[in-house]
Amino acid sequence: MLKKSIDAKVRPLSNVSLERASLLGAARIYVSKDSLISLTGGLDSGRPCVIESLQTDDSSSNASEAETSSKKRREASLWALPEKNVSANVVMMTRAFQEATGFKLGDVVRISLAETAVTPDAEEVVVQDATSEADQQKDTAADAKHSPCWEFSISVSLDRAEQVFPGMTLEGVNINKLRRAFKVISVNGQSHNLARFKIASSTVRILQSGDDKDVAKDTQATAEVSGPLAVTGVPGLSTQINTINQFLRGFGRPFWVPNERESCGFVIHGGHGTGKTFILQRIAATNWGRVHWIRPSDKLSSIRETFKQAQSQQPSLLFIDGLEDILAKDRSNRDSVIEALGEELDSLSAAASASNALPRVVVMVTCQDYLADVPAKLQKRSRFRENIALPIPRATERLEILRFFNPPLRAEEKESCLISLASKTHAYNGDDLANLVLNAKKILGNRLDDEAAVDAVVEGVSSVDINATQEQASQEKQPQQHFLTSQDMEQALRITRPTAMHDINLKPPTIHWQDVGGQESLKKVLSRMIKNTKDTNPSSRHVLRQPPKGLLLYGPPGCSKTLSAQAMATESSFNFFAVKGAELLNMYVGESERAVRTLFERARAAAPSIIFFDEIDSIGGSRTGGNGAAAARSSGSVNMLTTLLTEMDGFESLTGVLVLAATNRPEAMDPALLRPGRFDQILYVGPPDLSAREAVFGVHLRGLALASDVEIPELARITDGYSGAEIKAICNEAGLAVLDRCDEDETGTEKMEIRMADLVAAVEKTPRNITAMMISGYEIWSRQFKRL
Repeated sequence: MLKKSIDAKVRPLSNVSLERASLLGAARIYVSKDSLISLTGGLDSGRPCVIESLQTDDSSSNASEAETSSKKRREASLWALPEKNVSANVVMMTRAFQEATGFKLGDVVRISLAETAVTPDAEEVVVQDATSEADQQKDTAADAKHSPCWEFSISVSLDRAEQVFPGMTLEGVNINKLRRAFKVISVNGQSHNLARFKIASSTVRILQSGDDKDVAKDTQATAEVSGPLAVTGVPGLSTQINTINQFLRGFGRPFWVPNERESCGFVIHGGHGTGKTFILQRIAATNWGRVHWIRPSDKLSSIRETFKQAQSQQPSLLFIDGLEDILAKDRSNRDSVIEALGEELDSLSAAASASNALPRVVVMVTCQDYLADVPAKLQKRSRFRENIALPIPRATERLEILRFFNPPLRAEEKESCLISLASKTHAYNGDDLANLVLNAKKILGNRLDDEAAVDAVVEGVSSVDINATQEQASQEKQPQQHFLTSQDMEQALRITRPTAMHDINLKPPTIHWQDVGGQESLKKVLSRMIKNTKDTNPSSRHVLRQPPKGLLLYGPPGCSKTLSAQAMATESSFNFFAVKGAELLNMYVGESERAVRTLFERARAAAPSIIFFDEIDSIGGSRTGGNGAAAARSSGSVNMLTTLLTEMDGFESLTGVLVLAATNRPEAMDPALLRPGRFDQILYVGPPDLSAREAVFGVHLRGLALASDVEIPELARITDGYSGAEIKAICNEAGLAVLDRCDEDETGTEKMEIRMADLVAAVEKTPRNITAMMISGYEIWSRQFKRL
């Protein structure tokens, strides 16, 4: 079990190389690997921590000194010491950190993890000139004529140090021949914290004479007064953030009317990567109150203790990130945990009713699905009734998120590139977009590494020298700006899959309209469906309220039904879900229906998207026989069909999802699937006519070595009644004949090209599977939809 804190004795660094003149790593404190694991559960260094002084080893110190020492509390970065055999009750600090914070060798301190898992950025760093009087007098003459701008030089020094904390002293800050020393007085208005310095966004202010008292007052006020309780800095979720802030506003005032609010709890739910944890982090960053976390590994007693601490240390924020993990089905005391959470929330609700104001204890919970993950006992008004769902962002929201991540693109192409990406990243959530930007940066880094390696080879530099040069440049942090290109972003888009599609092992082939020979009427219908789905013009809804979303393709096999669906997926750039009907069948009760519901849920989340059912008659077959008697179908198949009917046109709208289906047996389809609202359009895809056969031959012979005697119109004439798949087989058979002829040629004079005779022979060898009876059957079936 993880420890909340460890006690250790301050010792000097055993490895002097860890102490650098640039102050890089000065804020690090080093503990043994076992101590790091006991606090964090792993060996990942760099976690923010809090150090509190307990006592000193100096027994001669007076009481006032011991009391002052016991009140010291500073933030630092927790690291594991590389050496082995280090005592678990030892913590090693750099001399710069000791001098800045006042910790001394021999002090006994308590180390615990900070409330946030990431070191915050430094917004404003206030420094004071710490140069000796003698050095200042030397520089007086030089400063008299031109006053140097020290802020930039200080920023460069702080950027090299990476992390900044109050009390650290920057020695040797220079401009030309002038040298100064500066001491950090406060960071973000605080005197005990740790922050990450960014030269692009962090500002430096030099304290002038007479400002000392004002800074001290500001720092003390910041430490005593909490920040406003409002979530900011969350892109793409303006509506949801507004709802959360409306809930949070209730903790800063009494009720306007009695019993205005009943609960201190709020649930944020949504899929992976939609921003639930990020919102909790932004609430914690308000510094409104002390942050308490309840984790899945916490025992029941620990959960109750955390609630007690939150009530005794108001204002406080209590977070449960992942309620479904804490209330897992396999947890032995699950019911007891549910009861404990309910009792604690009821207690807060009773306190609110008694005092006519909410207790200053905010309980925020996250989960994936509110109805599934929050038990009914916890959905009462006094508990977790209030909730908000985080959806998949739309194009405008995706653009806002991409702007927030601010990929390093050149200014002249940045906006157009981001707009293009936002329009292509259907079904991408915030985390997916973050991964996309990260992948683009990796692509840029790999390209620069390759360019550096090539340049080094040309100049005769060894790989060892290359690594040494790169490491030196990294340590010195010499600013050299590199930019991403639109090609980098497009390449990153190709390798970054949205979370909604992670479980879909589907890579449809890249088929374009020109790869489908003939079938012009079918291409027109499919193109119109794509256009209507993409159309966001409000005026279009004055003439077409609900564009058709379902299309059933029927006809003999091999006539481009599946190929046309693949071309539609390519041309539309929609997310594509291809399902063979038999794949949804499952022997276990209820699993087939669940598979259908999950498929449509994923398609809605990934909208705009296309669901393509191949061989739909296997699941969409009629529930009754031709004479009205019950067909020999299992109840599971009937239930799955019922689920399909409900999903296609039920209480939940199917917005942004197109449903395509193909079948060779339309007469077996259930009539309920063929009504408007489900499969709105029913289209016959028959054998290609003369012009279509010419187009099909053109597609399959394109790019091949053809003899001068090949006549495509003649081939189209002699293949009357052949399907597109059979024409493809004819072309393949002719190619095999050419290879066989060349293999048998011993003179080496045979040309490797397809002749007209090869194609004619292939036509005679390939059977025609589409019969006149089959065509007649389709015509008879289609007459039922025509007006008499």
